[in-house]
Amino acid sequence: MSLKIAILASGSGTNAQVIFEAVKAKKLDAEICLVLANKPDAKVLQRAENFGLPHCLIDHKQFASREEYDKNVVRAIKDSGADCVVLAGYMRMVTPYFLESFPNRVVNIHPAVLPSFPGVHGARDAVRYGVKFSGCTVHFVSEEMDAGPIIIQAVTPCLQSDDEQSLQNRIHCLEHKVYMQALKWLAEDRLEIIGHTVHVRGLTAEKAKLAEIESGGVAMNALIYPPLETE
Repeated sequence: MSLKIAILASGSGTNAQVIFEAVKAKKLDAEICLVLANKPDAKVLQRAENFGLPHCLIDHKQFASREEYDKNVVRAIKDSGADCVVLAGYMRMVTPYFLESFPNRVVNIHPAVLPSFPGVHGARDAVRYGVKFSGCTVHFVSEEMDAGPIIIQAVTPCLQSDDEQSLQNRIHCLEHKVYMQALKWLAEDRLEIIGHTVHVRGLTAEKAKLAEIESGGVAMNALIYPPLETE
């Protein structure tokens, strides 16, 4: 049975676009039931319209509390038929009510190697701290910000020449790879949470895999684990 997903985003929606394309090309066994944004100027809504996907705006500024807002979002998601929520640049903390409505069915991607650098400025914080590696993390969402069980991570070097934008561009390339892989595992019902650890049933390999990425004309290897089974 196809994964029935709702995609929530606040901005441009580049990760959402990759998901749209994968579903259309039948590389991901999923049905996009709804694309929802919380900001009127979110470009993801236009992207959804271009693909002929159901989409809506629920402006968080029109509600007195996070709880009231999330109740309306949950209603829209359930009315669409979706039972899994994909956060793709959704710049809001979800409430316990939201998570209880979709237990272990809300996933997010974060532009840092968690638990380091949680919050909205993962790449900026990594550059300012001077770390030698950064990357991205796909995880299940929990009540604590960016602290849910980790599904897959990718790591790339931080170059001496990097600024926030150049590192972020490289991380974006990785995000598109690992988010698709995580969603494919979810669609195949291969993810199991044991304690705070996510296990992938039936892994084809038990070692991290180097994947070549290119950003700004620079080719670079990134370390990814669990290993990619899709390209």
